[in-house]
Amino acid sequence: MPIINFRKLNFLAESGKGDLVGIDFSSNTLKVAQAKGPLNKRKIVNLLSRDITGLPDLEISKVIRECCNKLGVKDAHIINTVPAHLILTKNIEIPSIEHSVIKKIIDLQAPRHTPFSREEIICDYIDICTYKNTYTKILLVIVARNVIKRQFEILEKAGLKLGSVLLAPEGLARSCYKTLKVETEISPVGIIHVDENFTDFAIVFKEKVLFIRNIPIGARSLLNEREKFEMKFIEEIKRSLEAYQAEDIESYPKTLILTGAMEELKEIEALLNNNLHLPARITPYFGNLMLPDEILRVAFKTRYASFLNVIAPLFSLEELKVNFVPEEVKIKRSLEERGRDLIRIGIFTLTIFILVFFILLSKIYFKAAYLKNLGSKYQTLNQESQKLESASAKVKSVRDYLSNRGFFLEVLTELHNISPLELEFNDIRFDEQNKFSVRGTSESMSMVFSFVDNMKKSKYFQDVKTKYTTKRKDGLKDLTDFEVTALLNKEANP
Repeated sequence: MPIINFRKLNFLAESGKGDLVGIDFSSNTLKVAQAKGPLNKRKIVNLLSRDITGLPDLEISKVIRECCNKLGVKDAHIINTVPAHLILTKNIEIPSIEHSVIKKIIDLQAPRHTPFSREEIICDYIDICTYKNTYTKILLVIVARNVIKRQFEILEKAGLKLGSVLLAPEGLARSCYKTLKVETEISPVGIIHVDENFTDFAIVFKEKVLFIRNIPIGARSLLNEREKFEMKFIEEIKRSLEAYQAEDIESYPKTLILTGAMEELKEIEALLNNNLHLPARITPYFGNLMLPDEILRVAFKTRYASFLNVIAPLFSLEELKVNFVPEEVKIKRSLEERGRDLIRIGIFTLTIFILVFFILLSKIYFKAAYLKNLGSKYQTLNQESQKLESASAKVKSVRDYLSNRGFFLEVLTELHNISPLELEFNDIRFDEQNKFSVRGTSESMSMVFSFVDNMKKSKYFQDVKTKYTTKRKDGLKDLTDFEVTALLNKEANP
């Protein structure tokens, strides 16, 4: 029996299609980065920047559309990044290791950390680690729904469909080695990313962001009013380190990495080393990406702004956990994709049916001609009758076979529709006695029970039974292996 893995056949995966385009318009400078290629061979092929100081949202949309037209963006996965100054983060402990339970607790606790109601915010989290076997340390990330709504509206007016809304510091953490050649596997590293008007401070360990703090001082202030802001900047770095240490998340960082719009701020490196008991060094991100000269010129032209916010997530899109796309949008897109998948399956099935029909029709035609030829050579009606009966039996057999194939396609389609996306099937079996079994793996026991309930409600399955459910560990994750048996209801076949 064939093994069907719906994860590998997932029609909903889009990140591998076309180009990847990162967009950031959270400051005075619009930044656009275009990348091509699969994850391990991905390259930045274009950069664009535009001054959008004081522009209304409609004008920003026009500028974005002009930029994308210039890049020739078609069938691209559009990514918008959210920097630290637009979010609220909180390191908390959750008394559970189950993802579904953690999500429920977050939904209850998140409004306590903001002046907004639950309906006015979008929240997500990063799983930092499990301790005491039953507790999970997480980085709770909250953003105002209006911020995300504005991003969607601006990009929609630009004629773009926003695919992902990502947390900029997480993108940087996940691509730390690719963009900065910074090793984070041995001990935590402090990343100071200086952008135009703000600075993102993040503690990164094993390419996972543990702690985030925004500093309201950027390259523009440090370059234009250095004497006024440079010591304030140093003090903010100190506060950030103290805040991280107070959270007792992980060990103290061994070094600080200064990056972003830092080409003209080498004095800050010296000040950090003189005022902190921690080595600090400037690490320009462009030096590690081997970009063509024409792209580098665009980057250096934007004196105050850093492209790292839009570049880093392009190198780690498939690994990022936080996505601020609202649930209602995710559900709508999922339904749209499933509808398109069903149409594709229907068209494929209809095409196969038509091809088989014409093959059978041609076979019947040639059989009839052959029988007519036999009738002219042989006068025995009994022989002609036997030939016709034999041909009819073959046609009936083929029709019965095709009917069963069609039914099994319907069963697989039904299984796809009723199964949660987090459920992975490892083995699907059925035989001529209508016995059916499916084995798989789930992230939680509740998903398995939900799947079994859906099978019981389906017209295609009878006598649904859970043969076994077994929990096991996969690294830090709890997984549940299961097997469900049933009988196929052939009467459901129209």
